[in-house]
Amino acid sequence: MSNVEPLDFSTLLASSVHDMKNSIGMLLHLVAQMEAQADGESQQFGQLNFEINRLNNYLIQMMTLYKLEQRQYRSELVEHYLDDFIEDLVLMNRPLLESRGVEVEQQVNEQLSWEFDGQLVNGVISTILTNVIRYAEGRVLISAERVRISADCIQLSANEEGASYLCIRVEDDGKGFPEKMLGKLDLVPMGVDFVSGSTGFGLYFAQTVAQLHRRIQSPDQPDSALQGFVELSNDSSLGGGCFRLFLP
Repeated sequence: MSNVEPLDFSTLLASSVHDMKNSIGMLLHLVAQMEAQADGESQQFGQLNFEINRLNNYLIQMMTLYKLEQRQYRSELVEHYLDDFIEDLVLMNRPLLESRGVEVEQQVNEQLSWEFDGQLVNGVISTILTNVIRYAEGRVLISAERVRISADCIQLSANEEGASYLCIRVEDDGKGFPEKMLGKLDLVPMGVDFVSGSTGFGLYFAQTVAQLHRRIQSPDQPDSALQGFVELSNDSSLGGGCFRLFLP
């Protein structure tokens, strides 16, 4: 009888994802070199870059979710100045967006700061930007502001009483989200939409990251902790869809 230990498929998958991510990193580097040598004359490089980045983001999300499930990920809540954070994020994603003819703008008060896990939030917004490329007509706006939220997750005016949240918005000038997706999202199992081909994985990841951000209002009432959430709407200032990430 064999003494070989049973194979843990989740561990094997995690190891495979790590190896694939390294290979994708090399592919991205090679594509960048080839594009530079071709002086950016071929639009095929933009498409290739886009698809590789999508796959890279997907693998990063899978690896992060695996670490969270196995309690191997240690969240680091650090204060970030949103102006610098979003500027770095835009610079990182600008080549990909510009290769698809999408102009990126940002609107953030340079004094605005907030405490959150920068790696996780960066992953969420980068993934949303990659998805936005497929639907935007030519413009994307990223902004952030401090807002007040009611107990039932409704945004209030500045002079109304409510909990303080950071709201990061990604808006586009596309056709907007389908009606069934609008509103505050719940953490629901993923599934394939065989019409659009979407798995909902990016939004699932965004919701998971949002809910990891919690803030206890009172030590005497731990059950009253504020929790992050995601909201989709079609009230973009650019005329398309608007993704909102709320962090307490």
